[in-house]
Amino acid sequence: MPLLIDLLAFLPLAIAAPDPSWVSARDALVLDAGDSKLRGWEVSDDWRQRVLAMDVRAWQNDRATAMLAWSAAPSAYRGALFRFGDPRLHTPAAAGPLLARLAWGGDGEPVRIALAEAIVHTGGDWAEAVILMLPDEQSVAVRKVLVEDGRVAPPPFAAALVAAGFADEATSVRAAAARTAPWVTPTSAVAPRLLAALSDADADVRSEAARSVGLLDVEGAWRPLVSLLADSDARVRLQALKALQRLDAVNAATLPQMESLRNDTDGRVQRAAAGGSGSSGE
Repeated sequence: MPLLIDLLAFLPLAIAAPDPSWVSARDALVLDAGDSKLRGWEVSDDWRQRVLAMDVRAWQNDRATAMLAWSAAPSAYRGALFRFGDPRLHTPAAAGPLLARLAWGGDGEPVRIALAEAIVHTGGDWAEAVILMLPDEQSVAVRKVLVEDGRVAPPPFAAALVAAGFADEATSVRAAAARTAPWVTPTSAVAPRLLAALSDADADVRSEAARSVGLLDVEGAWRPLVSLLADSDARVRLQALKALQRLDAVNAATLPQMESLRNDTDGRVQRAAAGGSGSSGE
């Protein structure tokens, strides 16, 4: 049985039937919608109109790509994660159909996560629509991936995606925002939110924020990071220590907290305080 389960993990997922009312409305517009109507919807504050216009344009102008985006099945690529690997989807025309399928495709969460990840590879104008979609997305896992998409979004949209992530009620989404912040330019667009995240109630968020603050050399981070050296969570202490060492290794070495950190209950913190690197990937 375990072998069968392992083999099944590498088979494409079954594709669900999309919302029939959506398909009917879209198909009617594909036949009748003119350029002026679609251009108006493409700048709407209603993400539904934006995504509808993007999907309709794809069906009008590149039907093969639209059909593929709506019918392709992702394949397993790492553990229980799935990915759309077909390079034919790496085109701007695929952005609208993928977003529409994410919203109205009826797929299960593993497929929807893969759709959220696939959007960034299209090179299309997906970012603003995603920002508008985020508040209505019910899946925490999908919101997390959409926030992480900020790594490759154009600067103003990347900052907005990360800002939305920091405001999310789910800790994993806030942690994703903190982890994605180093890809946002300019740094000033995310610095205040990163500093605030150092005081987040969740240790994962504090840890990711400490790491990113050190990578970005955020002004005003020194004192909050020093305070985190006494955090109850070892991951937070470790990342705060590493960030301080990155910001100013000489002054970090003279901090009075270093003696206790060299005798910390966590071995990774001990090694970092003693000058070691800790475990890889931490």
